[in-house]
Formats: sequence, C-alpha cells, structure tokens
Amino acid sequence: MNEILYDKNVKCPICNNSFSSKKVRVSACVVDRRDEDFCIHYKDFNPVYYEIFVCPHCGYAASENSFDNLSLVELNRIKEMLSGKIVGRSFCDERGINDAIDSFKLALFIADTRGAKKSMIAGICLKIAWLYRELKDEKEMVFLKYALDNYGIAYDKEEMPLGNLDEISVQYLLGELSRRIGKLNDAVFWFNKAVNNPLRVNNPRIEKMTREQWTAVKQMSKKD
Repeated sequence: MNEILYDKNVKCPICNNSFSSKKVRVSACVVDRRDEDFCIHYKDFNPVYYEIFVCPHCGYAASENSFDNLSLVELNRIKEMLSGKIVGRSFCDERGINDAIDSFKLALFIADTRGAKKSMIAGICLKIAWLYRELKDEKEMVFLKYALDNYGIAYDKEEMPLGNLDEISVQYLLGELSRRIGKLNDAVFWFNKAVNNPLRVNNPRIEKMTREQWTAVKQMSKKD
C-alpha cells in the first residue's frame, strides 16, 4: 500500500497548522467501468476516498480544489463555527470506504456553513451517493436526491459551467438523476432539453448518452 499512496503536505487556511493527507498515485487508478451519472468504478484503488482534506487540528474539511479557495466572509464563518471544538478523529492515514463517506459528510457540513455555491454542495452529495452505491446502501438514493435538488437550483441561479460541467452536461445529469430516483417526467424534460441543445454538436458523447437514457426512461414508463 505504501507504493500506492503518497503524502500531500497541506497548510490549513483556518488554523494555519500544517499536516499531511494521503493521496492515491495516478498510476494506481485503473478504471473498471463508468455509470451513466458519471460515477467511475476503479479496479483496485478509488482515489475518491482521499479527495477530501480534513485538518486534524481544527476539523476543517474540503476538497483539494476548494481547500484554500475561501473568501474572508467564508473564512470567518468557518473559524467561528469550529472555534473551541475538539477534533477526536484523524483522516490523515489510510482510509476505508466509511472513512471516505465521513470525510465527505464533514466537507458537506463545512460547505453549508461557508455558504458555498449549490453546485459545490451538489457535487459533494453526488460523490457521497457514489460511495454508498459501492456499499449497495439505500442511502445512495437520499444523496442522489440532494444532488438533484442542489444541481437544479444551481442550474437556475449560477453561471455555466458548474465546476467541470457545461450546460448540456448539467441538463443530461439532471435527467439521469431524475431517472434514477424515479422522477420519469422530469427525466424526459431534462433529456429533451439536452438533446435539443445546440451545444450537442460539441459534445457528441453526452448527446449519445442522452439518447440512450431517454430510451431507458421510455421503457421504464411503459413498465409502470
């Protein structure tokens, strides 16, 4: 395992203490398959387990991409919330799937505290759902719904792209998440928007996936 993981040195923007967090080497990330909602299944080691940095000194948690990206208002909100709290657990060593889930839930709590964009909250919820999927746990559906709700708000109120998702990808994802939780009419609505989006010419993979999942929704509707 020592050959698979390496230590990433991190300085916490909240308490200014330094710590190390494990990461998975890119060479160890072998893709097995991909689900229709962009979930990637890996053959041996899942890098998502280590995506969240959690400060062992103050408890601040966020993804590597957003860990240092704090406004002064966000910084003060988090400092006030974490002030005086005792951190009784470290996420700095090797993580199992339950550790990964708990790290993402901490990041979700912090994101809500800092008043993060709904697209950030949606992305965290979606990855928690993927981790529960790995466990075959029904809580997956709870977090798929949270992801759907927050992506829906973000689609209406935030500028594109939402993270690494362009407009047609967001429309497709809203359709697929709706399909997965059984909101078939909503799924048809979003797939229809995606398949008629002029951006489809620039993203033939998403167009193909949209048409395939649109067909899947029609088949599900006939069964119902």
